[in-house]
Amino acid sequence: MENKFIENWQEYGKTALESAKELETINTQVIEKITGKQMELANAAFEASTKLFSSLGEVKGYQDLLSEQTKLATEFNEKLLEAARSTADILTESREAYQAWLEKGLKSVTSNSEVVLPTFLFPKKAAGKKAA
Repeated sequence: MENKFIENWQEYGKTALESAKELETINTQVIEKITGKQMELANAAFEASTKLFSSLGEVKGYQDLLSEQTKLATEFNEKLLEAARSTADILTESREAYQAWLEKGLKSVTSNSEVVLPTFLFPKKAAGKKAA
């Protein structure tokens, strides 16, 4: 019986390690995608700032400055909305990946429903003694 317990324990260990590796892969992919979106947003903000400051020397009056700022703000808002949509897609994908990972883990646990406990956890009573 102890051999079966050890075999089960080894199988649980292997399954847990595989599951942890899968979770690490999912987490890494999500972090990479979100970080990429953050970098895109930072680049868009720097680009908008650069365009604004470079246009300051070219504008002839207040109306030109206002129209240039409006144009840059509109472009930045479009990039911001696109990033928000992409981030929502990333979060949806990650939720599905986490859900699939969890369901796979639950199937693994429920498929190994036979639990074997080692006999040393339950010592046998001496044959000649009666329980008090």
